[in-house]
Amino acid sequence: MFGIGNFSVVEADCAPSLDAIVAAATATFGPRIGGRHFAVRAKRVRAFDLSTQTINERVGAALRDAGGIVELDHPEITVGVEVSPEGCKLFADRVPGARGLPVGVGGHVIVLLSGGFDSAVAAWRLMRRGVCVDYVFCNLGGAAYERMVLHVAKALHDTWGHGHLARLHVVEFAEPLKALQATVPKQFWQVVLKRQMYRAASTIAMAEGASAIVTGESLGQVSSQTLANLCAIEPAATVPVLRPLLGFDKQEVIDEAQHIGTAPLSRRIKEYCDIVPSHPVTATTRARVDTAEINLDGAVLAAAVAARREIALHHVKPADLRAPYLFTERIPGDAAIIDCQPESAFTRWHVPGAAHWDPAALLDNLGELSKDRTYVVYCAHGVQSAGVVEMMQQAGFEAYAFQGGVAELRRHLADAAA
Repeated sequence: MFGIGNFSVVEADCAPSLDAIVAAATATFGPRIGGRHFAVRAKRVRAFDLSTQTINERVGAALRDAGGIVELDHPEITVGVEVSPEGCKLFADRVPGARGLPVGVGGHVIVLLSGGFDSAVAAWRLMRRGVCVDYVFCNLGGAAYERMVLHVAKALHDTWGHGHLARLHVVEFAEPLKALQATVPKQFWQVVLKRQMYRAASTIAMAEGASAIVTGESLGQVSSQTLANLCAIEPAATVPVLRPLLGFDKQEVIDEAQHIGTAPLSRRIKEYCDIVPSHPVTATTRARVDTAEINLDGAVLAAAVAARREIALHHVKPADLRAPYLFTERIPGDAAIIDCQPESAFTRWHVPGAAHWDPAALLDNLGELSKDRTYVVYCAHGVQSAGVVEMMQQAGFEAYAFQGGVAELRRHLADAAA
């Protein structure tokens, strides 16, 4: 919990008298003090007629008699005594807390969350300064991608977000991307995509009363994050843009992601925002980007933002992270199809062009599959394929089990052919 510099576990409490304090300290710490260096630090919470120096001396003498060695500068054990007229508490040493500032004292922001290392660490750094954080996720990769990002947001919320009931705003970005690619010169796609995300996050920030948007951008880390490009992108925002990782290198970000616990989740998420196959613009100007997107229809993005879904992270249960994201009732046109039926059933019927895999063999050989493809997996009843897809998604694949198994799949194909 942010705002706590350190804490101590109370190991004993007693009456606020010298004899009671010495007896409690000896009983509590005497058995483990033998041969070890120790110090006693007494503190009075309010005015009291028992001096801290007297407590230090008497308790120290008792523990020395129990076999401890007095060492005031660098003790192995520090015995804390906190005394007030109502009673006395005894504890040993202090446990470091999360430090930072209490939630809420720093205002409210919207974080553009991609699920990767950078945006998660950027969110954590703002949370650590007492800022209430909500998230905007611009989905370019379907339900499996949403599920992975939801995992990251949920981990941040449950581990570090105590005191604020954060929400994840999911904006489906397929149509805005399609409109962008139809009207903007290809070399500007990356920069304009970032502008569109800034616009989406700014709109939501203003609707939610947030003061700024936050990104995980780091100077020079990718082509769109040069100083010139960032200066050209930022005017798209209508609220201030905060970039807490601007001077970080990638390894520093990964190390911090390990510390906060999001690295294992972020590591399996592929890069969906890299939409320019070659030669993206790396040093543009605001005027050039304004010209490049002059024919872009703002209504498409506005419709996507208006249709966003809000997920209350404190309501998300483990089951919610599984079933809704594992299944599909259609086969995307570019999907690779995997049949997990037994050999005899595959021979009797299978989807034309489907690859046949034994489920265990498939999971043992995931390294042979490309993460650039979308996969639809089916089996007799849709149960075994769901287990396979669960493991594939955890490994970073965009994969879905066909809902209802072979019977529903055959009906779907028949309807599509009609």
